[in-house]
Amino acid sequence: MKKRIILMITLAMSMAGCNDNFLDITPLDRIVDEQVWQDENLVTLYVNGLYDGVPHGFTTNSWSKYTDEAYGDNTWLMGAWNPDNITGYAADANYIDYYKRAYQYIRRCNIFLEEIGTSSVPEANRSALTAQVKFNRAFIYANLLWRYGGMPIVEHIYDLQDREKISRNSYQQVLDYIVKNLDEAIPALPEKYAPGNISFGRATKHAALALKSRLYLYSASALNNTTNDKAKWQLAADAAKAVIDLGAAYKLVDRYENAFLAVNEEIIYARTFNAINGHLYTFTNVNGTYGGWGGFGGRNVPSQNFIEQYEMANGMLPLNADGTVNAASGYDPQNPFVNRDPRFYQTVIYNGDTFRPEARGSAPAKYDVTLGVSGFDAAGKPILNNVNGIDNPRINGDNSLTGYSWKKFIDRSLPISRSNGGYPQPWIFFRLGEIYLNYAEALFELGNETEARTYVNLIRKRAGLPDLAATITGAALRDRIRHERQIELVGEGHRFFDVRRWKIAPVSEAKHIRGVEIYKLPDGKLVFENKVLIERPVWNDQFYWIPIPRTEINKDSGLEQSPLWN
Repeated sequence: MKKRIILMITLAMSMAGCNDNFLDITPLDRIVDEQVWQDENLVTLYVNGLYDGVPHGFTTNSWSKYTDEAYGDNTWLMGAWNPDNITGYAADANYIDYYKRAYQYIRRCNIFLEEIGTSSVPEANRSALTAQVKFNRAFIYANLLWRYGGMPIVEHIYDLQDREKISRNSYQQVLDYIVKNLDEAIPALPEKYAPGNISFGRATKHAALALKSRLYLYSASALNNTTNDKAKWQLAADAAKAVIDLGAAYKLVDRYENAFLAVNEEIIYARTFNAINGHLYTFTNVNGTYGGWGGFGGRNVPSQNFIEQYEMANGMLPLNADGTVNAASGYDPQNPFVNRDPRFYQTVIYNGDTFRPEARGSAPAKYDVTLGVSGFDAAGKPILNNVNGIDNPRINGDNSLTGYSWKKFIDRSLPISRSNGGYPQPWIFFRLGEIYLNYAEALFELGNETEARTYVNLIRKRAGLPDLAATITGAALRDRIRHERQIELVGEGHRFFDVRRWKIAPVSEAKHIRGVEIYKLPDGKLVFENKVLIERPVWNDQFYWIPIPRTEINKDSGLEQSPLWN
């Protein structure tokens, strides 16, 4: 009987997932009510399924492909996305188009909250499960808020005949609602789960506090705080400090790259995987030489735009604001991979690097993207000799088109294959490194530059970089705090939202996406030359928010389109 009920739950949830109207609910949703809500195991199974409602970043196309971090999606990066094609950026694209999925899972949360009151599940377990549901509902709404701004708050379960008009709530109303859900959940949530605990990855008090930190930070930022209300920055600072004050509960791991390879003491909340039920990030993102897909045709690979952001080991930026070489830094554009921020070597596979040579088959151990030339003609154009490096895209169409590949998140030992069950690296929603940077940003905006610098320097110390000098102040310090975030959090899904909330997207998102061509002369000398891969258009302010699919707007539900998309 229990197997039959589980099958019916699965059928009901899948049918709900295919429904054209997120407010609709099929009769199948009600078939198992009486049996399910009286069986603690089935109720737990139902709650477990709600964790899928928050998208992780190990989807087919990573977050980096939609930012200046990488050479990625042409349609997106060229500004050709709109309400008519946004549905193409759903399941395979981190659910940038999250509208439909979010409300499907909100409805499932609401079903639980309506039915659990009549359940025979013991009160202690009922409270714990309810807290998990409220946390997940809050996190789903947070993802809606960051994508669309204020969205409808829906707390009821609608039947087929209920065709009520809906309308957007304000940004502040949704924020307050999310915080209310978290505050109601926190008393019944455990403090934390230690790495290795079978429940690691479930909702905790600390995860709820970390979510508040990011919520208040985004709310205080320029996009959502047009008057620069300092009270909002104080909320952001207080929320981050509440996590920091947990003390020994979390710590920065000793080496940057180790933060992303397995569960560890820096992670506050993550989606976990294993080698049986894992993700395919390693296979889809290493290049063709390794047997991978190279981000699909040499895409989702680090851009030259991003590579240039890495400081020198002495803590100086390699380039001036106008793009010229900062001579004092020691940077040599014809020998660019020497003496860089140690995180560069832990994040990026670059020409001459040796990474997992055992996985390269008969290919040379060193990563080689060079393009062989016999010289240059009178116009300075290369004379190709077809003696190319094994990692050059002319050798394999799944090799990087920028000259770089990702090392961050890439598995260090398992076979590179799509058929080995997947990879176990966790997708990190919140970690202590982010919280330090959240706190530093909020403190700076409150005028406490000394303390802000202290928390940035904790991140830099782990990286192996010198402290930011006390002489860096004002707007220059703000830039360096943002820069630290760009480097430290690359690939983790922050950049997409950061450039929008800071309102720097009109500049950062209008720069052409570049790679590097590395020419190799017969004598072995290398010549580095930037190349433009995607010419980006002038920024349009409608890109600050994700549009709702036009098919949903056309249902005449009363829902307004996202700002500036009408």
